[in-house]
Amino acid sequence: MAFPPKRIAVFGASGALGAAFTKACLDRYESATVFCFARSLERIPAYKRTQHYSLGLEDNLMQTSAGAIKAQGGLDIIFVATGQLHSPTTQPEKTIRFLSATAMEETFLANSILPALIMKHYLPLLPRHNKGVFAAISARVGSISDNFLGGWYSYRASKAALNMLIRCAAIEMQRTHEKSVVIGLHPGTVDSALSKPFQRNIPEQQLLTPSKSAVMMLDIIESCNQSQSGKCFAYDRTEISP
Repeated sequence: MAFPPKRIAVFGASGALGAAFTKACLDRYESATVFCFARSLERIPAYKRTQHYSLGLEDNLMQTSAGAIKAQGGLDIIFVATGQLHSPTTQPEKTIRFLSATAMEETFLANSILPALIMKHYLPLLPRHNKGVFAAISARVGSISDNFLGGWYSYRASKAALNMLIRCAAIEMQRTHEKSVVIGLHPGTVDSALSKPFQRNIPEQQLLTPSKSAVMMLDIIESCNQSQSGKCFAYDRTEISP
């Protein structure tokens, strides 16, 4: 990657992590433009050197924004901060008895399908012969080998699916973008709306602010190399097993 990177896309820029990552990039790279994607554009923080785009599952919507960004020179970093653990109508399932098709579909749309479609349309915008990084927010609980507690069926399965999508995309990108890096990132337990209902038993020192988590993940994006493509890393740089 040519540093400082010139063009960065942040998907889910209206959320706690997406907004913090946008701010971290603007603070670190003084000449960078950040393309901010969100479902609700009015919720994206009004930072300078940003462009705002609507985020949705429609191919034509993504094609239009990808074309506009390609015309400006493509992308150096793609950061996907979208995701769902719970919603007003869904909660993580403590037992298999609580599974429902509707809730599972909602969770997979947010955690697996949307990132996959982002890969489809925006991975080709990374440099062909220089380092470019795609990083998506995954989760340690998406690790099959690290699952000793069970539960949270839809969330675990959707993040495991995302990890497989990342691995597949990393292999394919090696054929056309030889220095590309496609990785998953576990942000830690971040003090945000996503984790708020589940913070009760978390020691205060283990709860990260969105800004601290964002900076640590940006450090990983800067330092990672092609040999690490297809893997998933925690905010503290430890590799998470599949």
